[in-house]
Amino acid sequence: MEATLIKMGESVGFRIPESFVNDFNLKAGTRVNINFSHDKEFAFSNLSKVREGWDVAFAQYAMNGEDKQMLPDFFDTETDSFL
Repeated sequence: MEATLIKMGESVGFRIPESFVNDFNLKAGTRVNINFSHDKEFAFSNLSKVREGWDVAFAQYAMNGEDKQMLPDFFDTETDSFL
């Protein structure tokens, strides 16, 4: 991809083409990590959180009563006698 730097307020930036935005699931507000190399090239990666939204999903799961314990606290009752 080729882009031209443009003035953005007191900063300089570039526009990312829509096809690139769609391919990499980017949107306004997406946090990215920018890495610069010694030969003046850079790469960026999406910093979206892998578990983003899990808190809401698990809260809904609990509200639906689906959070019952499926496994016992101890698998081996023999170890209980030592505690």
